[in-house]
Amino acid sequence: MRKSLIVLAVAAAALAPLSHAGMFDAVKGAASLGGSSSGGDLIGQQTKLVELYVAANKEVLMAQSKMALALGAKDAAALAKAEADALTSGATKDNLAKADSVQSKVAKAISEGQQAQGVTLDAQAKKTYAEGMGSLGLGLLKYAGMAKQFDGFKSALSSASPMDLPKLSSGSYIITSFPGNSKNLYNTLNQAISFAKSNDIPVPKDATKAL
Repeated sequence: MRKSLIVLAVAAAALAPLSHAGMFDAVKGAASLGGSSSGGDLIGQQTKLVELYVAANKEVLMAQSKMALALGAKDAAALAKAEADALTSGATKDNLAKADSVQSKVAKAISEGQQAQGVTLDAQAKKTYAEGMGSLGLGLLKYAGMAKQFDGFKSALSSASPMDLPKLSSGSYIITSFPGNSKNLYNTLNQAISFAKSNDIPVPKDATKAL
């Protein structure tokens, strides 16, 4: 079933199982909204948007750290954890871009681990992997919870003064990167669930809720 991002954001609190497919349409459609805001208002909106984005990304990075560790990719696991620890609510554009780059690298390591020939996980590794899947699902639900803030900031940014734009680079980066990152993480979660089902690993409810 396909549902919009707004439905996902509202229903997440009720723990309803939802489809992820409408998220990207809602994100892309944000540009069609009108609106205006002063520079001060936009900076405040940016601060909140960055806080939400960082919270979601920290959840995802910790999820990736657990999944990579379970698959034996210790270096990737350490990289993800270190980046999660370093990421703060006051992150700059460069900080956010670095975190996204780490996410991409660790996702690749996880994918390679899942596709390795003869990969087997012991009981502890399966538990760690399952915990990572649950955290990844929570991260995606946090992404969904950004819908209102994302839409409002993107709308206001379209009418911002050129003089204000240099102060809004973090928010502008999120507007550009969020749709693609969300889609990639959704695909990562789908692959993780498929791997779990093929290896007798229980799939946490938080993972299925995000789909």
